[in-house]
Amino acid sequence: MRNTGVQCCACLGSMRILLVITDYGSFNNFLSEVAVRLANTGHEVHVICSKLKVIDCEDKHPYTSMGIIFHYIDFPRSFNVFKQLAASKKINKKISDIHPDLINIHFTTGIFTTLIWRKPPYFLIGTIHGVGYPTVRGLKKLIFLAVEKFCFNKLDQIYLINQFDYNLVKKTYPKKAFKYHSYGVGCDFSRFNPSAITADFKANLRDRLQINDTDFVMAFTGRFVAFKGFDIVVKAMISLIKEYKDIRLLLIGGNDPAHGNGLNGFEENFCKYHPQIVKVGFTADVNIFLSISDLFIFPSEKEGMPVCIMEALAMGVPVITSNSRGCNDLIEDNYNGLLLSERPSITEARNAILKLYHDRQLLRRISENALMKREALNRKMYVEDQVKIYANLMANVA
Repeated sequence: MRNTGVQCCACLGSMRILLVITDYGSFNNFLSEVAVRLANTGHEVHVICSKLKVIDCEDKHPYTSMGIIFHYIDFPRSFNVFKQLAASKKINKKISDIHPDLINIHFTTGIFTTLIWRKPPYFLIGTIHGVGYPTVRGLKKLIFLAVEKFCFNKLDQIYLINQFDYNLVKKTYPKKAFKYHSYGVGCDFSRFNPSAITADFKANLRDRLQINDTDFVMAFTGRFVAFKGFDIVVKAMISLIKEYKDIRLLLIGGNDPAHGNGLNGFEENFCKYHPQIVKVGFTADVNIFLSISDLFIFPSEKEGMPVCIMEALAMGVPVITSNSRGCNDLIEDNYNGLLLSERPSITEARNAILKLYHDRQLLRRISENALMKREALNRKMYVEDQVKIYANLMANVA
Protein backbone atom coordinates (compact mmCIF):
# COMPACT_ATOMS: atom_id res chain seq x y z
CA MET A 1 0.00 0.00 0.00
CA ARG A 2 1.42 3.39 -0.98
CA ASN A 3 2.12 5.51 2.10
CA THR A 4 1.70 9.25 1.58
CA GLY A 5 1.25 10.57 5.07
CA VAL A 6 -0.77 8.10 7.11
CA GLN A 7 2.24 6.80 9.00
CA CYS A 8 3.02 9.94 10.99
CA CYS A 9 -0.54 10.30 12.24
CA ALA A 10 -0.79 6.58 12.93
CA CYS A 11 1.83 7.03 15.63
CA LEU A 12 -0.47 9.52 17.31
CA GLY A 13 -3.46 7.19 17.01
CA SER A 14 -5.46 9.66 14.92
CA MET A 15 -5.85 10.65 11.31
CA ARG A 16 -6.82 13.68 9.29
CA ILE A 17 -9.66 12.29 7.19
CA LEU A 18 -11.26 14.05 4.25
CA LEU A 19 -14.74 13.04 3.08
CA VAL A 20 -15.66 14.28 -0.39
CA ILE A 21 -19.30 14.11 -1.49
CA THR A 22 -21.16 16.08 -4.12
CA ASP A 23 -23.63 17.96 -1.92
CA TYR A 24 -24.34 18.88 1.69
CA GLY A 25 -27.75 17.20 1.71
CA SER A 26 -26.25 13.83 0.82
CA PHE A 27 -23.55 14.26 3.48
CA ASN A 28 -26.14 15.11 6.12
CA ASN A 29 -28.34 12.17 5.19
CA PHE A 30 -25.73 9.46 4.54
CA LEU A 31 -22.34 10.35 6.04
CA SER A 32 -23.11 12.42 9.13
CA GLU A 33 -23.00 9.45 11.52
CA VAL A 34 -19.60 8.40 10.13
CA ALA A 35 -18.16 11.90 10.44
CA VAL A 36 -19.46 12.31 14.00
CA ARG A 37 -18.12 8.91 15.06
CA LEU A 38 -14.67 9.69 13.61
CA ALA A 39 -14.59 13.13 15.24
CA ASN A 40 -15.65 11.70 18.61
CA THR A 41 -12.83 9.16 18.48
CA GLY A 42 -10.16 11.81 18.01
CA HIS A 43 -9.80 12.06 14.24
CA GLU A 44 -9.71 15.39 12.45
CA VAL A 45 -12.58 15.33 9.96
CA HIS A 46 -12.90 17.57 6.92
CA VAL A 47 -15.72 17.56 4.36
CA ILE A 48 -15.66 18.94 0.82
CA CYS A 49 -19.11 19.32 -0.74
CA SER A 50 -21.37 21.85 -2.40
CA LYS A 51 -23.96 23.73 -0.33
CA LEU A 52 -26.72 22.09 -2.39
CA LYS A 53 -29.26 20.01 -0.47
CA VAL A 54 -30.45 17.34 -2.90
CA ILE A 55 -31.94 15.67 0.18
CA ASP A 56 -33.30 18.56 2.22
CA CYS A 57 -33.66 17.73 5.90
CA GLU A 58 -32.60 19.31 9.16
CA ASP A 59 -29.02 18.82 10.31
CA LYS A 60 -28.72 15.65 12.36
CA HIS A 61 -25.90 17.04 14.50
CA PRO A 62 -24.24 20.39 15.36
CA TYR A 63 -21.30 19.58 13.08
CA THR A 64 -19.24 22.75 13.52
CA SER A 65 -19.31 22.61 17.31
CA MET A 66 -18.25 18.97 17.08
CA GLY A 67 -15.12 20.00 15.20
CA ILE A 68 -16.13 18.83 11.72
CA ILE A 69 -14.74 21.28 9.17
CA PHE A 70 -16.61 22.03 5.94
CA HIS A 71 -15.19 23.37 2.69
CA TYR A 72 -17.87 24.33 0.17
CA ILE A 73 -17.10 23.91 -3.52
CA ASP A 74 -19.71 23.57 -6.26
CA PHE A 75 -19.73 20.24 -8.12
CA PRO A 76 -20.94 20.57 -11.75
CA ARG A 77 -24.08 18.55 -12.54
CA SER A 78 -22.99 17.97 -16.13
CA PHE A 79 -19.94 16.56 -17.92
CA ASN A 80 -18.96 19.99 -19.27
CA VAL A 81 -15.18 19.56 -19.36
CA PHE A 82 -14.36 23.20 -18.66
CA LYS A 83 -16.64 23.34 -15.61
CA GLN A 84 -15.28 20.00 -14.40
CA LEU A 85 -11.68 21.17 -14.71
CA ALA A 86 -12.39 24.47 -12.95
CA ALA A 87 -14.07 22.67 -10.03
CA SER A 88 -11.32 20.05 -9.90
CA LYS A 89 -8.64 22.73 -9.61
CA LYS A 90 -10.47 24.29 -6.64
CA ILE A 91 -10.92 20.91 -4.98
CA ASN A 92 -7.26 19.97 -5.43
CA LYS A 93 -6.14 23.33 -4.06
CA LYS A 94 -8.28 22.77 -0.98
CA ILE A 95 -6.97 19.21 -0.59
CA SER A 96 -3.40 20.56 -0.64
CA ASP A 97 -4.34 23.03 2.11
CA ILE A 98 -5.93 20.30 4.25
CA HIS A 99 -3.08 17.79 3.68
CA PRO A 100 -5.19 14.76 4.67
CA ASP A 101 -3.91 11.32 5.57
CA LEU A 102 -6.82 9.68 3.81
CA ILE A 103 -9.50 10.74 1.33
CA ASN A 104 -12.80 8.93 0.82
CA ILE A 105 -14.75 10.21 -2.20
CA HIS A 106 -18.40 9.26 -2.71
CA PHE A 107 -20.30 8.84 -5.98
CA THR A 108 -18.72 8.51 -9.42
CA THR A 109 -19.54 12.16 -10.12
CA GLY A 110 -17.63 13.23 -7.02
CA ILE A 111 -14.66 11.01 -7.89
CA PHE A 112 -14.47 12.19 -11.50
CA THR A 113 -14.68 15.87 -10.60
CA THR A 114 -12.02 15.49 -7.92
CA LEU A 115 -9.57 13.58 -10.12
CA ILE A 116 -9.96 15.05 -13.61
CA TRP A 117 -7.42 17.81 -12.95
CA ARG A 118 -4.94 15.54 -11.19
CA LYS A 119 -4.68 12.75 -8.66
CA PRO A 120 -3.95 14.21 -5.19
CA PRO A 121 -0.81 12.71 -3.57
CA TYR A 122 -2.78 11.09 -0.74
CA PHE A 123 -4.37 7.68 -0.21
CA LEU A 124 -7.64 7.62 -2.14
CA ILE A 125 -10.71 5.49 -1.46
CA GLY A 126 -13.64 5.76 -3.85
CA THR A 127 -17.11 4.62 -2.82
CA ILE A 128 -19.14 3.71 -5.91
CA HIS A 129 -22.89 3.85 -5.24
CA GLY A 130 -23.70 2.13 -8.53
CA VAL A 131 -21.53 1.38 -11.57
CA GLY A 132 -23.19 3.13 -14.49
CA TYR A 133 -22.01 1.56 -17.72
CA PRO A 134 -23.72 -1.86 -17.39
CA THR A 135 -27.11 -0.18 -16.98
CA VAL A 136 -27.16 2.12 -20.05
CA ARG A 137 -27.01 1.66 -23.81
CA GLY A 138 -25.50 3.24 -26.91
CA LEU A 139 -23.28 6.30 -26.69
CA LYS A 140 -24.03 6.75 -22.99
CA LYS A 141 -22.54 3.32 -22.29
CA LEU A 142 -19.25 4.31 -23.94
CA ILE A 143 -19.14 7.60 -22.03
CA PHE A 144 -19.89 5.96 -18.69
CA LEU A 145 -17.32 3.24 -19.36
CA ALA A 146 -14.61 5.78 -20.13
CA VAL A 147 -15.42 7.93 -17.07
CA GLU A 148 -15.63 5.00 -14.67
CA LYS A 149 -12.47 3.35 -16.00
CA PHE A 150 -10.65 6.67 -15.53
CA CYS A 151 -11.86 6.82 -11.92
CA PHE A 152 -11.04 3.19 -11.14
CA ASN A 153 -7.49 3.56 -12.48
CA LYS A 154 -6.82 6.60 -10.30
CA LEU A 155 -8.15 5.22 -7.00
CA ASP A 156 -6.07 3.24 -4.50
CA GLN A 157 -9.10 1.30 -3.29
CA ILE A 158 -12.55 0.90 -4.86
CA TYR A 159 -15.46 0.15 -2.53
CA LEU A 160 -18.68 -1.25 -3.99
CA ILE A 161 -22.01 -1.57 -2.20
CA ASN A 162 -23.77 -4.39 -4.08
CA GLN A 163 -22.75 -7.86 -5.18
CA PHE A 164 -23.18 -7.32 -8.93
CA ASP A 165 -20.88 -4.28 -9.01
CA TYR A 166 -18.31 -5.98 -6.79
CA ASN A 167 -18.14 -9.07 -9.01
CA LEU A 168 -17.87 -6.88 -12.11
CA VAL A 169 -15.13 -4.53 -10.89
CA LYS A 170 -13.13 -7.25 -9.16
CA LYS A 171 -12.55 -9.00 -12.49
CA THR A 172 -10.46 -6.06 -13.73
CA TYR A 173 -9.19 -4.68 -10.42
CA PRO A 174 -8.80 -7.76 -8.18
CA LYS A 175 -6.43 -6.07 -5.72
CA LYS A 176 -8.32 -2.78 -5.46
CA ALA A 177 -11.97 -3.86 -5.35
CA PHE A 178 -13.69 -4.31 -1.98
CA LYS A 179 -17.30 -4.65 -0.86
CA TYR A 180 -18.83 -3.18 2.26
CA HIS A 181 -20.06 -5.73 4.77
CA SER A 182 -23.05 -3.49 5.47
CA TYR A 183 -26.01 -2.93 3.17
CA GLY A 184 -24.63 0.20 1.56
CA VAL A 185 -24.99 3.26 3.79
CA GLY A 186 -27.78 1.54 5.72
CA CYS A 187 -30.96 3.01 7.14
CA ASP A 188 -31.29 5.68 9.83
CA PHE A 189 -33.12 3.78 12.57
CA SER A 190 -33.53 6.92 14.67
CA ARG A 191 -36.18 7.97 12.14
CA PHE A 192 -37.37 4.71 10.58
CA ASN A 193 -38.73 3.04 13.67
CA PRO A 194 -42.32 1.74 13.39
CA SER A 195 -42.81 1.56 17.16
CA ALA A 196 -42.13 5.31 17.47
CA ILE A 197 -45.28 6.29 15.54
CA THR A 198 -48.49 6.05 17.53
CA ALA A 199 -51.86 4.75 16.33
CA ASP A 200 -53.41 8.18 16.95
CA PHE A 201 -50.77 9.88 14.82
CA LYS A 202 -51.38 7.44 11.98
CA ALA A 203 -55.15 7.90 12.25
CA ASN A 204 -54.76 11.69 12.09
CA LEU A 205 -52.44 11.40 9.09
CA ARG A 206 -54.94 9.22 7.27
CA ASP A 207 -57.68 11.77 7.99
CA ARG A 208 -55.53 14.59 6.67
CA LEU A 209 -54.83 12.67 3.46
CA GLN A 210 -58.48 11.55 3.16
CA ILE A 211 -57.53 7.89 3.36
CA ASN A 212 -60.02 5.52 5.00
CA ASP A 213 -59.03 2.99 7.64
CA THR A 214 -59.93 0.15 5.29
CA ASP A 215 -58.05 1.51 2.26
CA PHE A 216 -55.08 -0.44 0.89
CA VAL A 217 -52.18 2.03 0.71
CA MET A 218 -49.19 1.73 -1.62
CA ALA A 219 -46.17 4.03 -1.59
CA PHE A 220 -43.46 5.01 -4.06
CA THR A 221 -40.48 7.07 -2.91
CA GLY A 222 -37.88 8.79 -5.05
CA ARG A 223 -37.45 10.83 -8.17
CA PHE A 224 -40.31 10.50 -10.63
CA VAL A 225 -38.18 9.07 -13.44
CA ALA A 226 -38.77 6.16 -15.80
CA PHE A 227 -35.62 4.21 -14.93
CA LYS A 228 -36.81 3.99 -11.32
CA GLY A 229 -40.08 2.48 -12.53
CA PHE A 230 -42.24 5.52 -11.74
CA ASP A 231 -44.20 5.18 -14.97
CA ILE A 232 -44.85 1.48 -14.33
CA VAL A 233 -46.24 2.28 -10.88
CA VAL A 234 -48.55 5.01 -12.17
CA LYS A 235 -49.78 3.00 -15.18
CA ALA A 236 -50.40 -0.06 -13.01
CA MET A 237 -52.34 2.16 -10.60
CA ILE A 238 -54.43 3.63 -13.44
CA SER A 239 -55.45 0.13 -14.48
CA LEU A 240 -56.29 -0.83 -10.89
CA ILE A 241 -58.40 2.24 -10.15
CA LYS A 242 -61.02 1.16 -12.66
CA GLU A 243 -61.90 -1.85 -10.51
CA TYR A 244 -60.53 -1.21 -7.00
CA LYS A 245 -61.84 1.92 -5.29
CA ASP A 246 -60.08 1.19 -1.97
CA ILE A 247 -56.50 1.30 -3.29
CA ARG A 248 -54.52 4.48 -2.67
CA LEU A 249 -51.07 5.42 -3.99
CA LEU A 250 -48.74 7.78 -2.12
CA LEU A 251 -46.22 9.43 -4.44
CA ILE A 252 -43.36 10.67 -2.27
CA GLY A 253 -40.81 12.69 -4.26
CA GLY A 254 -40.94 14.73 -7.44
CA ASN A 255 -39.83 15.22 -11.03
CA ASP A 256 -36.20 15.43 -12.13
CA PRO A 257 -35.67 17.94 -14.98
CA ALA A 258 -32.76 15.86 -16.28
CA HIS A 259 -34.83 12.70 -16.83
CA GLY A 260 -38.27 11.91 -18.24
CA ASN A 261 -40.97 10.28 -16.13
CA GLY A 262 -42.30 8.02 -18.92
CA LEU A 263 -45.89 9.34 -18.78
CA ASN A 264 -47.95 10.80 -21.61
CA GLY A 265 -50.22 13.84 -21.24
CA PHE A 266 -53.31 11.86 -20.23
CA GLU A 267 -51.34 9.88 -17.62
CA GLU A 268 -49.75 13.06 -16.26
CA ASN A 269 -53.17 14.64 -15.71
CA PHE A 270 -54.63 11.45 -14.27
CA CYS A 271 -51.74 11.25 -11.82
CA LYS A 272 -52.13 14.92 -10.93
CA TYR A 273 -55.87 15.02 -10.29
CA HIS A 274 -57.25 11.59 -9.42
CA PRO A 275 -58.24 11.42 -5.71
CA GLN A 276 -56.87 7.88 -5.27
CA ILE A 277 -53.36 9.14 -6.04
CA VAL A 278 -51.91 11.32 -3.26
CA LYS A 279 -49.04 13.59 -4.22
CA VAL A 280 -46.89 14.06 -1.12
CA GLY A 281 -43.93 15.76 -2.82
CA PHE A 282 -40.36 15.82 -1.56
CA THR A 283 -40.24 15.45 2.21
CA ALA A 284 -37.82 14.51 4.96
CA ASP A 285 -40.67 12.71 6.75
CA VAL A 286 -40.85 9.61 4.56
CA ASN A 287 -41.11 7.48 7.70
CA ILE A 288 -44.54 8.82 8.67
CA PHE A 289 -46.00 8.05 5.25
CA LEU A 290 -44.52 4.55 5.28
CA SER A 291 -46.16 4.04 8.68
CA ILE A 292 -49.61 4.08 7.01
CA SER A 293 -48.52 2.07 3.94
CA ASP A 294 -49.43 -1.56 3.33
CA LEU A 295 -47.03 -1.96 0.43
CA PHE A 296 -43.99 -0.26 -1.09
CA ILE A 297 -43.51 -0.55 -4.85
CA PHE A 298 -40.24 0.38 -6.54
CA PRO A 299 -39.65 -1.39 -9.90
CA SER A 300 -36.31 0.31 -10.60
CA GLU A 301 -34.03 -0.83 -13.43
CA LYS A 302 -30.79 0.22 -11.71
CA GLU A 303 -29.76 1.02 -8.17
CA GLY A 304 -26.65 0.89 -6.05
CA MET A 305 -28.19 -0.14 -2.75
CA PRO A 306 -31.59 1.57 -2.62
CA VAL A 307 -32.06 3.35 0.68
CA CYS A 308 -35.79 3.74 -0.02
CA ILE A 309 -36.22 -0.05 0.03
CA MET A 310 -34.26 -0.30 3.28
CA GLU A 311 -36.47 2.39 4.79
CA ALA A 312 -39.61 0.49 3.81
CA LEU A 313 -38.27 -2.78 5.22
CA ALA A 314 -37.22 -1.06 8.45
CA MET A 315 -40.83 0.10 8.83
CA GLY A 316 -42.10 -3.44 8.18
CA VAL A 317 -43.60 -2.57 4.80
CA PRO A 318 -43.48 -5.38 2.19
CA VAL A 319 -41.68 -4.41 -1.03
CA ILE A 320 -42.38 -5.11 -4.68
CA THR A 321 -39.30 -4.41 -6.77
CA SER A 322 -37.37 -5.49 -9.84
CA ASN A 323 -34.89 -8.34 -9.94
CA SER A 324 -32.20 -5.76 -10.69
CA ARG A 325 -28.86 -4.82 -9.22
CA GLY A 326 -29.08 -3.53 -5.68
CA CYS A 327 -32.79 -4.27 -5.35
CA ASN A 328 -32.20 -8.02 -5.37
CA ASP A 329 -29.48 -7.64 -2.72
CA LEU A 330 -32.24 -6.58 -0.33
CA ILE A 331 -35.36 -8.51 -1.37
CA GLU A 332 -35.83 -12.26 -1.20
CA ASP A 333 -38.83 -13.27 -3.27
CA ASN A 334 -41.86 -14.25 -1.18
CA TYR A 335 -39.91 -13.63 2.03
CA ASN A 336 -39.66 -9.86 2.61
CA GLY A 337 -41.19 -8.84 -0.70
CA LEU A 338 -41.87 -9.86 -4.27
CA LEU A 339 -39.27 -9.77 -7.04
CA LEU A 340 -40.46 -8.93 -10.52
CA SER A 341 -38.38 -9.45 -13.67
CA GLU A 342 -35.41 -7.19 -14.32
CA ARG A 343 -37.48 -4.88 -16.54
CA PRO A 344 -41.07 -5.61 -15.48
CA SER A 345 -44.17 -4.85 -17.51
CA ILE A 346 -47.20 -2.96 -16.25
CA THR A 347 -49.18 -6.19 -16.17
CA GLU A 348 -46.52 -7.93 -14.10
CA ALA A 349 -46.48 -5.09 -11.56
CA ARG A 350 -50.29 -5.03 -11.45
CA ASN A 351 -50.49 -8.76 -10.81
CA ALA A 352 -47.93 -8.57 -8.01
CA ILE A 353 -49.91 -5.78 -6.32
CA LEU A 354 -53.11 -7.80 -6.55
CA LYS A 355 -51.39 -10.90 -5.19
CA LEU A 356 -50.68 -9.08 -1.92
CA TYR A 357 -53.94 -7.13 -2.01
CA HIS A 358 -55.97 -10.36 -2.06
CA ASP A 359 -53.69 -12.47 0.18
CA ARG A 360 -53.50 -10.46 3.41
CA GLN A 361 -52.06 -13.42 5.28
CA LEU A 362 -49.07 -13.46 2.91
CA LEU A 363 -48.83 -9.68 3.24
CA ARG A 364 -48.65 -9.94 7.05
CA ARG A 365 -46.09 -12.74 6.92
CA ILE A 366 -43.84 -10.74 4.58
CA SER A 367 -44.15 -7.72 6.88
CA GLU A 368 -43.18 -9.83 9.90
CA ASN A 369 -40.19 -11.24 8.04
CA ALA A 370 -39.01 -7.73 7.14
CA LEU A 371 -39.13 -6.67 10.79
CA MET A 372 -37.32 -9.82 11.93
CA LYS A 373 -34.33 -8.97 9.68
CA ARG A 374 -34.38 -5.17 10.07
CA GLU A 375 -31.32 -4.95 12.34
CA ALA A 376 -29.04 -5.91 9.44
CA LEU A 377 -30.09 -2.66 7.74
CA ASN A 378 -29.10 -0.42 10.65
CA ARG A 379 -26.81 2.41 9.59
CA LYS A 380 -24.60 1.68 12.58
CA MET A 381 -23.38 -1.35 10.60
CA TYR A 382 -22.12 1.00 7.88
CA VAL A 383 -20.52 3.30 10.44
CA GLU A 384 -18.70 0.38 12.06
CA ASP A 385 -17.55 -0.78 8.62
CA GLN A 386 -16.07 2.64 7.88
CA VAL A 387 -14.29 2.88 11.23
CA LYS A 388 -12.73 -0.56 10.73
CA ILE A 389 -11.59 0.26 7.19
CA TYR A 390 -9.82 3.42 8.33
CA ALA A 391 -8.33 1.71 11.40
CA ASN A 392 -6.98 -1.15 9.28
CA LEU A 393 -5.40 1.26 6.83
CA MET A 394 -3.77 3.09 9.72
CA ALA A 395 -2.51 -0.15 11.30
CA ASN A 396 -1.12 -1.54 8.04
CA VAL A 397 1.16 1.44 7.47
CA ALA A 398 2.13 2.09 11.10
